[in-house]
Amino acid sequence: MVKEDRNVTFWLTADTLGITKTVVIWILREDLKKRKLCSRFVLYALTQEQMDERVATCQDLLNMINSEKNFLDKVITGDESLCFVYDPETKCQSSEWVGEHSP
Repeated sequence: MVKEDRNVTFWLTADTLGITKTVVIWILREDLKKRKLCSRFVLYALTQEQMDERVATCQDLLNMINSEKNFLDKVITGDESLCFVYDPETKCQSSEWVGEHSP
């Protein structure tokens, strides 16, 4: 079941196999050496180079604004949209079983 769906829960596995939750935990942790890993979405994990590039771009824009009186009249703005393939409602839904040495 874990190979098919790494997000499977203790309860679902126990109910499907007709065994107790503690037995499922024992098998996954002790026999299969699995651990439950909770992930989270980090919106902007930028490298130092990316952060430096953002600063340089902002400084260029400020220089253009200061040098040209009507610069902002020529600017078109937009809004960012983030699209998620999988958007869990809870932290528990984002957790999955990984191997003993998985990062």
